[in-house]
Amino acid sequence: MFMKRFLALILCVALCLSLAACGSGSSASGGGSSTGTQEGTVSGEIEILLHKVEINEIMNTMIAEFNKEYPDVKVVLNAPGDTSTVLQARAVANDMPDIVTFTYNNSDLAYVRDGFYLDLTDQAFMQNVTDSALESNKIDGKNYYLPYISNAYGVYYNVDIFEANDIAIPTTLDELYAACEKLQAAGITPIAFSDQELWTLGHLGDRLMGLIFDDDGTLFEEIAAGEASATEHEGMREVAEIYLKLHEYGQPDSLGVGYEQAISAFANGEAAMMLQGTWLLSLVKSANPEMNVDVFPLPGRTADETRVGINMDLGFAVSESSENQEAALAFLSWMSDPENAQMFADMEGSTSLIKGVEVATPEFAKMSELISAGKSFVIPRGYWAPSMVNELQNALQRLVSSKDVDQFLQEIDEGVKVAYAQS
Repeated sequence: MFMKRFLALILCVALCLSLAACGSGSSASGGGSSTGTQEGTVSGEIEILLHKVEINEIMNTMIAEFNKEYPDVKVVLNAPGDTSTVLQARAVANDMPDIVTFTYNNSDLAYVRDGFYLDLTDQAFMQNVTDSALESNKIDGKNYYLPYISNAYGVYYNVDIFEANDIAIPTTLDELYAACEKLQAAGITPIAFSDQELWTLGHLGDRLMGLIFDDDGTLFEEIAAGEASATEHEGMREVAEIYLKLHEYGQPDSLGVGYEQAISAFANGEAAMMLQGTWLLSLVKSANPEMNVDVFPLPGRTADETRVGINMDLGFAVSESSENQEAALAFLSWMSDPENAQMFADMEGSTSLIKGVEVATPEFAKMSELISAGKSFVIPRGYWAPSMVNELQNALQRLVSSKDVDQFLQEIDEGVKVAYAQS
């Protein structure tokens, strides 16, 4: 069942991205009309638990605009960074936030299966979502969250630095390594990493797993069943080796570098590249509006093997136990209004899943071409046991520190057994 939905998701994101190519907790006050309520008549306080800390400022802007129409609803935005741990604790304490942001993976789906989220299928505002996004994000035939944006993962690069050093856009991993060597010889840090942030380590790791051996969750399932081992898996070993090879071209102290520091280094020309998803573009432009930046796909071993990792990146779920469901639904209705969704898209830049929203982002054209040609994959974490992402991220951080591939693969075996015993 999951496989069919993931295949549908590929088609959905491919179409949307093709069209697109043509922090810490804070609070703000904010409380459309498709919920059947009149603007300004809803009141109460709602909490949003946000997993995408990088859009914290954008969400505060949206909340402020929402508040102009719903002045009697206070919206508290909570963006703790480690939302998975926070959400687990809140669920155990039966103290769920009113709204939880959502990605399509097994960790988030577990809360749906356990009955934590409200069925949104019949809410009128769901008609604002593209048909393909609604279909690909159904769970047992129902929609439990409002699909909002999708993402893709690539290599951001400083066009001026590339041109000044006569570097062509790499189409293979070897060409990427050669470009890095040339940059290092010129005294330029090739890649800005933010390895202090576990989630950024994990994002590169699972994209490489999809790119190198088309991970569909089978490997971890077999390890959990005692039928396989990461230590004997050529693809997993190659991923670890590529990971370390790329880090040869990063900052020597990357484990002490945070996300905002890495963005600043890249945006200000201290590094030539940064590996991240489509969500990064607005942050780079905010850090340096004059930067000449573009994006190319993270290359495979050959140009023909190069594919783009994609995923539904942001959705909004409403807690089944919320005492302020009317206000929470009013917020989702307001967010899904095409005019407001367009405002969000203009600030954030990712592909919108709301009908009528246009995202003209030429920087994503190279990835869009591959996706339109069917050269994409859904990122593997959606196939894994819920806590496997954390196990991978921690193991990758230790890999960057130790540079010991064998130890990393052993830790993956151990992490799989822990994660799958809990699922």
